[in-house]
Amino acid sequence: MSTSEPVAPPAAERPSFRRVLAHRPFFLLWVAQLVSQSGDYIFEVALLWLVLELTGSVFAIGLVVAVFAAPSVLLAPALGVYVDRWDRRRVLIGTNLLEGVLVALLAATEVLHAVDLTVMLVVVACLGSGGTLVRTASGAMVPQLVATADLAPANSLLTISGSFNQVLGYSLGGVAVAFLGVTIPIEYDAVTFFVAAALVFGIAAAYGRPAGAGTPAAGFVAEFREGVAFVRKHRFLIELIALGSVVNFFGNAAAALFAPYAKLVLHGGASVYGALVASIAVGAIVGAAVVGQIPARRWVGKLLLGGAMVGGLLIALLGLVSAIAPAFAIAVGLGVALSVCNIPISVLVQAKVPGRLLGRVGAVLGALVGAAGPLGAFYSGSLAGASSVPTVFVVSGIAVVAVMAFGWLVFAELRTASY
Repeated sequence: MSTSEPVAPPAAERPSFRRVLAHRPFFLLWVAQLVSQSGDYIFEVALLWLVLELTGSVFAIGLVVAVFAAPSVLLAPALGVYVDRWDRRRVLIGTNLLEGVLVALLAATEVLHAVDLTVMLVVVACLGSGGTLVRTASGAMVPQLVATADLAPANSLLTISGSFNQVLGYSLGGVAVAFLGVTIPIEYDAVTFFVAAALVFGIAAAYGRPAGAGTPAAGFVAEFREGVAFVRKHRFLIELIALGSVVNFFGNAAAALFAPYAKLVLHGGASVYGALVASIAVGAIVGAAVVGQIPARRWVGKLLLGGAMVGGLLIALLGLVSAIAPAFAIAVGLGVALSVCNIPISVLVQAKVPGRLLGRVGAVLGALVGAAGPLGAFYSGSLAGASSVPTVFVVSGIAVVAVMAFGWLVFAELRTASY
């Protein structure tokens, strides 16, 4: 069987959730992500609570979060080379198994009272690296599991499962830790990794193997340069990086201040903050359900630009309200806009980039765009300290709208992109 083309069956022009879920290989991948992520958010709550209990330091929590996020920027381009070189199915199986073992060992050290901040930093650094590898391999594998016309519903389903787990995980995580302590939630996360590995193992071995896998490698540097060269040669990718970096910068600037916004502006507690984040996730589920059914192959560029522009407007509007009900309504709308913007990006890259390069190109895009996130969070803290949280929201939202309007007028390659 040739590995240069997707092995999924042909599909009609109109996207279909039912057709995607009826295809067993994608269904198994989707359920594997659903199961694995169900433990990730509960684990996050348990881990950060454990850090706080052991250290009593907010700085330590920030350090743990930063160490977990660092691999997605620092290691992703390098990991992308291996995702294009190795069998992606085996990468997912092996990584999930290793992450499961690692989290189980963390639970054991906690039971034995041997855990400390250093141990947790090592664990989260490894988990961050594993998560980056899983995301890159999964994204590169999707076009091998579904036909091009079904990329939108496939990515929408992955967004829906992630947002659903976010709502459920953050809600149940605090309750689980309060009643059960941190050990059982951590152990549950370990079990979900093993179950996810078993599910991916059920995918036929014919899937997941990139074109050219098994041939003599050209060398790491040459393969890495090949991925970068592809990005440089395609204007729509350059435009996507430019606009994506700006949106990520200002989007993370706003996201970093949701907790103080809930407390200082909405005059609520942790429950209000949690409900605000959950509202965004609910909106993302609604947006993904809609985007997955729209036959937007010919105007996917306009969809992502428009979604980002509406998202900017909603961020600015969030800075102008101080009542809980309208803030939650805006948050739901923001979640919808995020799906309308983000899903077409994944679909466009998967459809336009050759399968043998998807790991490298996807990782380079993710790293370049993602690098702006921490800078945005730093900017928001500085500006909020000098002015106010609502000011950061208004400034950030207006900046996103202005940049996306500029992109609509100037970046014709991205605006007219189709697949």
